[in-house]
Amino acid sequence: MKEARKPLQLSTQMSHSHRDILLEIEETIAELEIYLETNPDDEIALVQYEQFLNKREDFTYFLAEPYGKASQSVMQA
Repeated sequence: MKEARKPLQLSTQMSHSHRDILLEIEETIAELEIYLETNPDDEIALVQYEQFLNKREDFTYFLAEPYGKASQSVMQA
């Protein structure tokens, strides 16, 4: 029984770290949006903004993909 819980515990730990990373990405996007409101001509900030939007999209896809491959019993646990 303990062996069955290990993957779930690891999954939970990874889930927390992934949420932290996603939160950092979201905060950076928000900061860049605020900055760009007052500095819309800053090309470097615009490029960084686009990069972080792409990073968020890629990361959310990365997070969603394992759930598509998980069995129904794991999803219910």
